[in-house]
Amino acid sequence: MFDLFVSGIQAYNQIGFFIGAVICLGIGGLILGYSLYWRMHAVPAMGTIIGVVGKDKMYTPVYRYTLPNGETHEAKSDMSSGWTKGKETGRVVPLLVSAHNPTEARTRNNYALELMSLVFIVPGLLLGHTALTAFPVTWMTWVMGGAMLLYLAERVHRIFIPKGERLSIAEWRKQHDLDGLASIDLKQVKPVEQLVTEPGGQPSRIMDRKWAPLVGVFALILAGLGGFQTYKMSRLEASGLRAPGAVVSLKEEDSGSDSSYYPVVRYRTDKNLSIEFKDSVGSNPPSYRTGDKVTVLYLADAPQRAVIDRGIWNWAIPLILLIGSGLIAFLTMAMFRSGTPKPA
Repeated sequence: MFDLFVSGIQAYNQIGFFIGAVICLGIGGLILGYSLYWRMHAVPAMGTIIGVVGKDKMYTPVYRYTLPNGETHEAKSDMSSGWTKGKETGRVVPLLVSAHNPTEARTRNNYALELMSLVFIVPGLLLGHTALTAFPVTWMTWVMGGAMLLYLAERVHRIFIPKGERLSIAEWRKQHDLDGLASIDLKQVKPVEQLVTEPGGQPSRIMDRKWAPLVGVFALILAGLGGFQTYKMSRLEASGLRAPGAVVSLKEEDSGSDSSYYPVVRYRTDKNLSIEFKDSVGSNPPSYRTGDKVTVLYLADAPQRAVIDRGIWNWAIPLILLIGSGLIAFLTMAMFRSGTPKPA
């Protein structure tokens, strides 16, 4: 019976990893595909910033550019940000102009979407690799996979909009301002120097280039910690054993302004050794109570370094660290770009 229970937990975790991998790879693939579509089909041009459209402290550059046939157009960037550097009026920038909408453009040297796609693709590959290597594919995998698909189908059916209530494509495009050849209202376009100024009259700098290396070092530290945690958890998932355990006490530790409660777990190894360990994840209020039954994941050659098996949530900390490092790396790039002097 316990073997069946463990097989069920392993299959549940394996399908969870597969679903996580599909979601991450799907989101990352869509973002990357959208960016590559732009780069393959957009029209290259040189543009001049004539101002920005400001809303809620977010600034969208507006460019004036000339096509090879001599036509002059205004285009609004498809990306907004709170940074003012790089949006100076009169600045000349290389553009990619939408092949379907001459009023939409983006800077040619902007790789934000590619970096954002990697933030999803890398965790997706890690989850997929773990699902294929850390767990055996058994009949229980197919049973659990079928159950998951039925559950997801039922959830999708619940949120599915009835046919009579769906918006037409034309109406949806209209609501989202995608009927794109409408001209830009130049009355809303203002120099960024006019919108954002400091008391001394100089454009404010939200980010300063001199801090970028320090932020970059922090991104590397997070990436290193994420890689170490990923290696540690991959080794546990691939070579570890599972055993039933019980919470025997809670250990309170001061974490600054508050306290956290860590479960102390006792279990028996495959060699019938009684092992007691403190789990590495604490919380307040406590997530466990004395007497709670848990599943323990441990290495045969290091039974003291065990963890409570939380299924797919075992990967929460590595993924948070890796995603955080990716976002901070993007911030570092933006800080470097924001401090780049305007070309003559």
